[in-house]
Amino acid sequence: MMRYRYFLSLLAGLFVLGLTFLNDAMPLPVLAQEPTPTASSLASSPHQTGDCLGCHSNPDMLGRFADGKTMSLYYDPQEHEGSDHIDGCRSCHDVQHDYPHENSQAQSCTVCHTQFFDGDFQGEPIFEITAYADERAVIMDINSSCHKCHQEKFQEITDSEHTRVLEQGNRFAPICVDCHGSHNITSPNEPRTKVAEMCSKCHMSVYTTYATSVHGEALSAESNPDVPTCSNCHGSHVVEGPTHIDFRADSIGLCGNCHADMNLMNKYGISTNVFQTYLDDFHGRTVDSSHKAGEVKIAKATCYDCHGVHNIQSHENKLSSVYPANLQKTCQQCHTEVGITFPQAWLSHYSPTWEDAPLLFLVNNFYKFFIPAVMGLFVVYIALDAARRVMDRYKKNPGPSVEASDPQQAGK
Repeated sequence: MMRYRYFLSLLAGLFVLGLTFLNDAMPLPVLAQEPTPTASSLASSPHQTGDCLGCHSNPDMLGRFADGKTMSLYYDPQEHEGSDHIDGCRSCHDVQHDYPHENSQAQSCTVCHTQFFDGDFQGEPIFEITAYADERAVIMDINSSCHKCHQEKFQEITDSEHTRVLEQGNRFAPICVDCHGSHNITSPNEPRTKVAEMCSKCHMSVYTTYATSVHGEALSAESNPDVPTCSNCHGSHVVEGPTHIDFRADSIGLCGNCHADMNLMNKYGISTNVFQTYLDDFHGRTVDSSHKAGEVKIAKATCYDCHGVHNIQSHENKLSSVYPANLQKTCQQCHTEVGITFPQAWLSHYSPTWEDAPLLFLVNNFYKFFIPAVMGLFVVYIALDAARRVMDRYKKNPGPSVEASDPQQAGK
């Protein structure tokens, strides 16, 4: 029994000794997650072999810019799942052919990264990226690579509000990467809420207001594809805001894109008269005719003057600017001296009916027949008068007789 135990102990010792020997003779490759790679494990430059993940799959990898701030250099391949861009790192990071890997011809990482292999390194792996002033400089540099494939989109944004802000010196005006992301680039409309959430990164106060509106609530609750989001009103690449010269007049068409669509409005029990009656009243006719005439400054009320901009509510909501109790205040934005009875003259976008407004209904219908009848009578009167004048002139100037016109007969 003692010999058996001694034999087992001897085998176990030989097994451990063998593992130790193999470990020393055949060092294991460094895993991407290890914070401090070893020189022996990275014998050749990963920038020549194209092994970007040799370093960038390390979650502890940091880069330090000229301003002293750091940015994570970690890339998770799972971020690319479902992305529309899968052509490889250098299709976008083309600048990295040279920098920050100027010594890419070197065959050992220790040439550039000696601080990681001195044996006493205890801190985080931080690479000096002093060629860039800060993180924003890197983002703007990478953003320019989008131009290689999306030239038509770059042409569109030349007339964008965001581009104008960028050209004025604001480096943090939205660019491609800010809206579309970097590695996880997917369709900006999937899910539908993604557009508004994306814009909220810069326009949080506007987004908060929109989220509580009738449009925003329907979008967040149902991800309704029919609900307008930021891009429906302001555009996506050609972004226009309220300071744009034609935005005020064009806003009628923006609302009409939905509210004049009978099939769309029937889905929600909304009459297209909401839009048509505006165009038929004094405000709508004036704005529409002024816009068609090329006028820029239009002072008459448009849709959002009464209903709000981002805070649009149902007319049944007590917080709505067109709720009956709030109408006087809404009208006073233009008609400062009006009293409480002034809004009662407004038909709330409904055509007058015998039940709701019998007098106005009769007047409207009376003129529908009266005006054509009067115009028709005038046409008949003018036609008869013209015919009579022609007949009178013919009688006063009859044509010459046959006898008088024959010279032989006149000589006899």
